[in-house]
Amino acid sequence: MNLQNEIDKTANFWIIKENEGLSSKEKEQLNLWLENKNHKKAYEKNKELVSNFMSLDDEFLKEMDEEIKDELDSFKKEKKQSFFSKYKYMVASFIVSCALAFSAFEVNSYYKPTFTKTYVSVDNKIINIALPDSSSIDLDIKSQIEVVYYKGERTVELLSGKAFFDVAKDKKRAFLIKSNNTLIEVLGTKFEVVKENNLTKVNVLEGLVRVNHIYNSNGDKKAILQLTKNDSLIINNLGKVLSFKKIETNIIASWKNDIINFNKSTLKEASLIFQRYANLDIKFENYELSQLKISGKFSTLHYNSFFEAIELIYNLKVLKEGNLVKISKN
Repeated sequence: MNLQNEIDKTANFWIIKENEGLSSKEKEQLNLWLENKNHKKAYEKNKELVSNFMSLDDEFLKEMDEEIKDELDSFKKEKKQSFFSKYKYMVASFIVSCALAFSAFEVNSYYKPTFTKTYVSVDNKIINIALPDSSSIDLDIKSQIEVVYYKGERTVELLSGKAFFDVAKDKKRAFLIKSNNTLIEVLGTKFEVVKENNLTKVNVLEGLVRVNHIYNSNGDKKAILQLTKNDSLIINNLGKVLSFKKIETNIIASWKNDIINFNKSTLKEASLIFQRYANLDIKFENYELSQLKISGKFSTLHYNSFFEAIELIYNLKVLKEGNLVKISKN
């Protein structure tokens, strides 16, 4: 099957689906497909042909019905005439119907999921989730992803938390990750994606990563940046870039090794991260204390070292009462 046939069949599939009604996700997929000018040309041409055909359909069927009746009568009188000539409309109708049905079936199978699975981590990480194409994903604690593979593309939605992707190269199938209103596109690379409320953070370990903003319910997107090794980007739900910088390699997905790195982070920011890993409720005596800065490397498994460090550096008092931790001036 040549490329143009593939494009025409895909165009016909989307025309049929559009008539039935598209979901938000299907609208997003259609808009992505139509970005290719050859796809758009085939879609518009086939849509016009279908529109013209549908407008003549009732009249055609009526004429065909009348002709069949006439020919059935005349068939008894003129047995020498060609059977095919007598029933050309019936034959043509049957062939067209079969062709359309076969086309819709093939295109539908092209967009039918070949693999679907949801992964959820609660209090433990899930390391090395193996996918059908030899890609793998690592999930931090309290994270959730939904993976859907199609014949033509690979998609993941990060519903919450942090994930590290090791994407196998496949030039025929892009790998798409959606987080909030951010769409990330790669072919083969290693990178981390973090979803925090209305923010998405992307940290690239190797390869190229294209970041887009989805700006409406139709799934239309706007290119934001193309990231390379050691690039770190933070983008909000409105498509505004809040941070873009180079970072050290060992910072990327350090949670895989139970490590947290702080670089002039406020104690409040640090406490929120420890609350995630240690199930603690950390309270500060006042706002000023929460804004003190800290840098360094700490273990998610031994959070006491963090409290010991801030006690020593800032002469603070840390009081623990079950899961509640109160931090005040000594």
